Amino acid sequence: MIRSAAMAAVLLSASAAFATPVPITKAPRGQPVTLSGKVLRITDTDAFRLKDETGVVTVYVGPNDLPVEVGEEVTVHGALEEGFPPEFVACALRRADGREVAFRHDWG
Repeated sequence: MIRSAAMAAVLLSASAAFATPVPITKAPRGQPVTLSGKVLRITDTDAFRLKDETGVVTVYVGPNDLPVEVGEEVTVHGALEEGFPPEFVACALRRADGREVAFRHDWG
């Protein structure tokens, strides 16, 4: 889970506006980015695995509830943390039907 002030600042300054998605394997760490793919599996009450044609990443939305289902195509906006393996911390999610969900994170 992200605990760094630098990453918190990135996400707090990140616009919920979704940019053109980048491949998971090309996503820069610690910078706002948009990813798109299929929900591969639910890993926790606030995390899921997202898969695109290049790879898989865990998407964290906590402490918020998951608004997704396995097999659903979604787009997420947020940032990859610096750790290994990196976890993508989402600040917003767009479902295939166009509905958007914003997430708040506790950085304490």
